[in-house]
Amino acid sequence: MTFVRLDSAEGEVIDGAVIDGAVTRPERPRGRPRRRPLGGPRWVGWVFVLPGLIGLVVFIVVPQLASLILGFSDSTVLGGTEFTGWENYARLFRDSQFLNSVLVTAIFVLVYVPANIAISLAMAMWLQTRIAGRNWLRVIFLIPALSPMVANAAVFRLLFQQDGAVNQALAAVGLAPIPWLSDGNWALAVVIGVSLWQSFGYNMIVLGAGLDSISPDVIAASRIDGAGRFRRLFSITLPLVSPALFFTTVLTVIGAWSTFAQAYVITGGGPGNSTMTIMLYLYQTAFSNNQLGYASAIATVLFVIIAIFTLFQLWGQKKWVHYD
Repeated sequence: MTFVRLDSAEGEVIDGAVIDGAVTRPERPRGRPRRRPLGGPRWVGWVFVLPGLIGLVVFIVVPQLASLILGFSDSTVLGGTEFTGWENYARLFRDSQFLNSVLVTAIFVLVYVPANIAISLAMAMWLQTRIAGRNWLRVIFLIPALSPMVANAAVFRLLFQQDGAVNQALAAVGLAPIPWLSDGNWALAVVIGVSLWQSFGYNMIVLGAGLDSISPDVIAASRIDGAGRFRRLFSITLPLVSPALFFTTVLTVIGAWSTFAQAYVITGGGPGNSTMTIMLYLYQTAFSNNQLGYASAIATVLFVIIAIFTLFQLWGQKKWVHYD
């Protein structure tokens, strides 16, 4: 550190050097290494990051590359691999079962996503009121999202059987039984309903956190200005909670396109192919029909579909998502 006496003559310096009236810093002792801003060598950071990178490469990057390569081949689970070029992708557009699975999954997405977001937002807003035990209600509504999906689907399959508890309850009040799992329309409705029950709790928690971030002063000011309940909802609440809405919508769309366990356990894709989703058809193609190469082509197409929807949502967020 350099000290200069203000009353000293020009050129006088203490613990430093002055050249033509300019004060210069003393030289750093040689041989002392320059310390990094955060301390420690660079490899320390890589030690903490490396396990995550290894997991990313082994369980995500490598399987995706392998699936992409297998999509251009005629491969089986236990057999050899023969390169076939674009034959698998050309076959997809002639495969009526695959086209039906795309249609079924699209219907599932169009019904499930808006219903999930609407129910989650309504429940989150309801729990924002001064209702007794609202914290316990949040926990109760979140339990299905934390429980195993296969176990939940197995329970609902028993409930909606022809002689299950649901039809017995209908018979008790004088109503005719409903073919929940033997009629295509009812079966798809059951799959959608179970999926909603399973997953709306997570979105409810995320949207509730977004609602908690809204300043009470903003709501109070809008009431003073005479804004009604619906005006506050569409002009204040929804714009301020739009980042949370965007986050939940993206995740819900991705999960809807890749739904599998509900259809597999409850209906097995039936009756007929009325609940045959893309993921379920992919599974049957790979492990029941032993067509790993063709299933890899289906997986690639599903990845492209999800990527298109996600990119479309990222592009559209500029028009309706408002960040502080």
